[in-house]
Amino acid sequence: MNERKRHHILDRALEVFFRYGFKRVSMNEIAEAAGISRPGLYLYFQSKEQVFSEALARQGTLLVDEISSNLGAYESASAKLLYAFEVWTVSTFDRNKNSPEAQEIVDATPHFARDAHKAVYEKFESLLAAVVADAGTDIQYLKLSPSKVAHILSSAMRGFKIVAKDGAELRRMLKGLIALTLRTPES
Repeated sequence: MNERKRHHILDRALEVFFRYGFKRVSMNEIAEAAGISRPGLYLYFQSKEQVFSEALARQGTLLVDEISSNLGAYESASAKLLYAFEVWTVSTFDRNKNSPEAQEIVDATPHFARDAHKAVYEKFESLLAAVVADAGTDIQYLKLSPSKVAHILSSAMRGFKIVAKDGAELRRMLKGLIALTLRTPES
């Protein structure tokens, strides 16, 4: 099976899901967006739910790869963590917060992409754990493993997304969380 073609389909499908939401998208619309026939789409995917799950997994993997490849540009652990959160969630927060389609995707994820969603968050948390581990003595006072700290950071971010009114507030909340975690002054 052609992996490039599969990725192309997933990338176009994600665009369609974000434009129309999960419920209103059909396999016909996904096929049309990908520039293939509906029978051709079924050669790659058995259902809309499979497309949705794999598209979310691909998006998450691409974000983790982007973050990983650019972390070296930042010196401090706090700058690295802030960059990771910026790419992972802050950059799209305002668009997603005000989009009923994006909210529908969030609502559909536990039903149709639970395993993919969990796996992507585990990758993101592994990346955060590596940054926290490199911070070394900054986190020793917590007496928690870097992976536990990463899980707490990621979980707090999820909660912050619920209460923040906009991306600027979300960013401020994350900066405060990072400062508390690393015991550094907020920048």
